[in-house]
This record gives sequence, structure tokens and C-alpha cells, in this order.
Amino acid sequence: LYAEPEGPVMSRSGDLCVVALTDQWYLTYGEEKWRAQGEACLKQMETYHPECRAQFEHTLGWLSQWACSRSFGLGTWLPWDDQYLIESLSDSTIYMAYYTVAHLLQTEMYGKDRSLVKPEDLTDEVWDYAFLEGDVPAAVKAGTSSV
Repeated sequence: LYAEPEGPVMSRSGDLCVVALTDQWYLTYGEEKWRAQGEACLKQMETYHPECRAQFEHTLGWLSQWACSRSFGLGTWLPWDDQYLIESLSDSTIYMAYYTVAHLLQTEMYGKDRSLVKPEDLTDEVWDYAFLEGDVPAAVKAGTSSV
């Protein structure tokens, strides 16, 4: 995915920004199942004001993909690709989930020392087990996983 800006990009301080094409990871919020879950959740929410609900609905309508990584600066390395850091504006999506297990994956806060858990063993089934009360993954049962 690559999109050219429609006009000059300005920083919050009013400086002109340079836009560069770089590789990065995206969260696919526009994926049909995710969006349907978000819309279903919103229907059950008490937003206390119609304008708030309308803003959520508007955002669910346009948000398709969100860049969640960057290659420099402060932050936590992506567990599945240590070339990239978690983009700071994605922290509300990734960090809260990641920090519930970070102490198991990193032995110190800077992410330099790694645990015995191998990134390739962190399969969808492992995350489903950890966060969705899914079944114990077969590789964990068999003892062939580092998890």
C-alpha cells in the first residue's frame, strides 16, 4: 500500500515534512470481520452523546489500514519483526495487548535480551488461547513449541 499525500504535509509545529516511501506493517481495520465486530460493539455502547456515536461510525467507515510500525526512535520492537518498532500512535491497539505478555517475551525492558519463546511459535492459535480463551495449541500440548 502506498498513497501520495494530496498536498504539502505539515507537522504540528508548522514545519514542512518530507514524505518517504518506507516498508512497514499495517493493521487491517478495514477487514470485513474486524469492521463488523467494531460496528456490533458500537451498537452496544453507551456513547452519552449522538455526536460521539457519529464520530465512531465515521471513523469505522474510513479507517481501512493503519501503519503500526516504524524503523527508528523510541519504542518497543515488534515481536515478529525486530527490524521495526511499534509506531507510537498504535499503542492503544497493540501495547495494551502486548504488555500483558511482554514480561514473558522479553527479560528486560529494552527488548535487547530475548526469552526462550521463539517468535515463530507465537502463532494465531497461541494468541487465541491467550486472549480469546481458545483451545491449547497442539504444538504446546505436544511439547514441540517454545511457548
